[in-house]
Amino acid sequence: MPTVHVPSSLRAFSEGRERFDLEGATLGQVFAALQRECPALASRIVEDGAIREDMAVAIDGTILEGGELVLAVAPETEIYLVPPIGGGAG
Repeated sequence: MPTVHVPSSLRAFSEGRERFDLEGATLGQVFAALQRECPALASRIVEDGAIREDMAVAIDGTILEGGELVLAVAPETEIYLVPPIGGGAG
């Protein structure tokens, strides 16, 4: 299963969890699974069907350009959330 890693600055939205192992063949499906499991965190990442402009996502160490939710992900994919400067609490 793809793994979403949560930085410490966003753990208040993830009930303290550091990571989520989620089903999904695309980034959008993974974030839909995150929405079901942890809506507070998912709302900090995706808005109106796209990755929020103030949030970045890195897959296996590469920052995505343009919020590609249709991007295919493998079961071993590591997804890292990169919050906005200031921690994303706003």
